[in-house]
Amino acid sequence: MASACAVVALAPAESAAQKARGQSSQPPAQGGQSAGPSAGQVGERIAAVVNEDAVSVSDVNARLRLMVVSAGMPDGAETRQRLMPQVLRQLVDERLQIQEAKRQGITVPKADVDKAVEQLAQQNRMDRAKLVKFLADSGIPQATLTEQVRAQLSWQRVMQRRVRQEVAIADEDVDAAMQRVKESIGKPEYLVAEIYLAVDNPDQDEQVRRAGERLIDEIRKGGNFAAVARQFSQSTTAASSGDLGWVRPGELDPQIDAALAQLRPGQLSQPVRTASGYHILLVRSKRAVGGEEEAAPPPQPVVQRVQKPDIAKAKVNMKQIAMPASDPSQLKAVAAQMEQVRKAIKSCADFTAKANAIGMPDGGDMGMLRVKDLAPGLQNLALGIPLGQPSPVINTPGGSLILIVCKRDVPMITETVTEKVAAPPPPPPKQAQAPRLPTRDEVEGMLIQERAELVARRYLRDLRRAAFVEYRV
Repeated sequence: MASACAVVALAPAESAAQKARGQSSQPPAQGGQSAGPSAGQVGERIAAVVNEDAVSVSDVNARLRLMVVSAGMPDGAETRQRLMPQVLRQLVDERLQIQEAKRQGITVPKADVDKAVEQLAQQNRMDRAKLVKFLADSGIPQATLTEQVRAQLSWQRVMQRRVRQEVAIADEDVDAAMQRVKESIGKPEYLVAEIYLAVDNPDQDEQVRRAGERLIDEIRKGGNFAAVARQFSQSTTAASSGDLGWVRPGELDPQIDAALAQLRPGQLSQPVRTASGYHILLVRSKRAVGGEEEAAPPPQPVVQRVQKPDIAKAKVNMKQIAMPASDPSQLKAVAAQMEQVRKAIKSCADFTAKANAIGMPDGGDMGMLRVKDLAPGLQNLALGIPLGQPSPVINTPGGSLILIVCKRDVPMITETVTEKVAAPPPPPPKQAQAPRLPTRDEVEGMLIQERAELVARRYLRDLRRAAFVEYRV
């Protein structure tokens, strides 16, 4: 999968006094900024500055599109406006995580990113090629997914190092935990998934609570809880779709215990406030410790509204730079030269200047083209590459070329897709058996996971507090 991460230019450096006057450590409370800026703005506007990095408006819009599509939410202006503050905060956190990984000398090889993307495709019952096509058909740059995966892997490696340094479980801790489990036999326990939203200072409380309520609304409208957890949750459990496993009263915060006691399998909680933030809880199943699970409601067909680009009406303004090779022996050199040209291009203006410099007046402007008239491979490129960013070098038997899309007019069409859910098989006959309690190794693993989660939350909180973050939308 090509990595075509959008490049944005930071505004001129500000003085320390200017930064102090303009600094904001919170994203906007409401999504007042339009989720669809004009084509001329997308490649230029900055949504947030994070230390020495920036999050562009096009980054935000692409991630919004990925989140909405992957979670099965209705893709409209209202949904994007409601989700934009949380999406922007997520992107800011990812910049902080990548910066911390870089500071520690941690890098994630492309092969590891590709492997994680392959696994993601398999989880969605696709192969790599189908996932790539799905992203292109949905108007999502491939880099939006790969950069999210890179951030997740970078943070996982940072945390692995931190956990080894800070988390140690004594035998006494395991003994005490096992005793608590034995004392819980016959009491309720819950199979829980969560979405966690951090509150780093009291001023954020109302804003984060509203963000949680918006996510609940979208899930109840048909959004997929697991996909929303993967995209929005700020817990380490996000990588496993928010899965907390089986939990018993006393293992989590008292506020969570109280909320779980009111929920039946299949039910979703309102945002639950704890000392560190808000939790949205989904009870997947319930049982007595050492007993049998309480049956969940039968699965219902999943109805999703999916928006796709209307290829028949889509138009793009595309430019090209082509460099011919006089004979096959020059193809490699021409391709290398074009790669250098591509790296120097940061905008449509750069593209035109480079085209003029090598003797192609007006940047090889092909005007407004109907996407349906393009070859299938070019259709995906025309819809998928970020506006104002050059395509990868395209090599042909006669030379090499680079394309850029400077304007894009892509109407969307909505399709309703109903995914049938097979009825679960009948349960096996009940047999009397002794309560199954976790082993010592399993208990130790649970304790490590709990403490690692606390370390991760505090670590990211400290990074946020120490960072210079300025929101511009």
